Amino acid sequence: MTSPDDPLLYAQQEALVLLSWLVLFLWTPIFAFGAFMRWDEVNQRPLLLLVMTGVPLLGLVLRSTRWGVARRAGMAIVVIMALSIPAIVMNGPRMLSTMAVALVVTLAMFFHHIRSAIVILGVYLAAAMTGLWFASRGLITPGPSDTALSIPYRVITLAVTFSGLWFSARVLQRTVQIYRDAQAAAEQRMEALLEAQREAELLQRRELVNTVTTGVTHDLANFVQVMMSTAELIEQEPLRADAQQTVQDLRRVGNEAALRLRTILSVGRSFPEVERPTSISELFVRLDLLLRPLLGRHIRLAMDFDASLPLLAIDPGRLEQILLNLALNARDAMPTGGSLCITAQEARGSATIEITDTGVGIEPALQSRIWEPYYTTKPADRGTGLGLAMVARILESAGGHVTVTSTPDVGTTFVVWVPAVATAAATPPK
Repeated sequence: MTSPDDPLLYAQQEALVLLSWLVLFLWTPIFAFGAFMRWDEVNQRPLLLLVMTGVPLLGLVLRSTRWGVARRAGMAIVVIMALSIPAIVMNGPRMLSTMAVALVVTLAMFFHHIRSAIVILGVYLAAAMTGLWFASRGLITPGPSDTALSIPYRVITLAVTFSGLWFSARVLQRTVQIYRDAQAAAEQRMEALLEAQREAELLQRRELVNTVTTGVTHDLANFVQVMMSTAELIEQEPLRADAQQTVQDLRRVGNEAALRLRTILSVGRSFPEVERPTSISELFVRLDLLLRPLLGRHIRLAMDFDASLPLLAIDPGRLEQILLNLALNARDAMPTGGSLCITAQEARGSATIEITDTGVGIEPALQSRIWEPYYTTKPADRGTGLGLAMVARILESAGGHVTVTSTPDVGTTFVVWVPAVATAAATPPK
């Protein structure tokens, strides 16, 4: 017997198999023995012949695998009623006939509908009333009561009755189990629905944050552009040496502000679906030119890469934003100076880029929170808490990821894994 995905259908198949075993291997020999014991009762021979024909037929119907469970159960109901209704009419409600009623009602409720069970109960009640009416008119002679039967026949009756009632109890137990399983599944689906709803609300809030952040940052970028243009005009005028240095400092701060604003804008920006791949050698050359003036003289910069690295499946502008953001975070973690090392090497046909600093490090309890939008340990005028969220978002959209290891007062290492163009589906290293 196969195990269908529907637990109710599986339980119904189990019930039919169980009932077929009872009929073929218990009731058929028992009824045969009973018929042998009572064959001398001439007025009961038609009923005994009906039983000896119907019981094996019932077993064969239940064992049929070509019919559906509902059809087999329906045929079993018909056969049991055909055997039990004449017995109720001829002898009245007895132990065996009462068991047959319980069995048929159980099958009707488990395989069909409660209305079918009510109709069947009505039919049995009408049969019992008909038998009483026949007996009152002297049309039939009731057989002996259960207590008047011989001890062996009463044992046979009890065996059939209790096995039938045990089957009904087994079906009831499976029905309750199915209900409990369905209730548990419904609770799990409700939990999943609530979790999906919470995720949807979180995504809506993040989308709102991205929209507001993008708008405000765009306005700030315009203000910075005005400041930079003004600084360029002033720089063209003849100035004293100290004033010239001040204007240069102003332009340097403006360049850094523009870089940070571009990083924030990338959080809410939709990137093009088709992007050109990144060459690490070209990227590192540009990155060296950008980083050295931003880091200052108190931080030593070292960059190294494997010349055999393949092209990476990420836009150069996006990867540049990631590395600039991580490098500037490293600079802020080394206020009194230190060293920053950026290396790139092959990893299973792709590339890992490590950014290591000798800064203050990150407390273990905070390492899981640094990817949250707007979470930052910097002063309000030094950080927005969006940089690392942007890093994680860009890498996720490109099929990569980033990890961090840090020791307080020793330093921090960010490892960026980026898939290569030819192996974009490669398995990332653990």
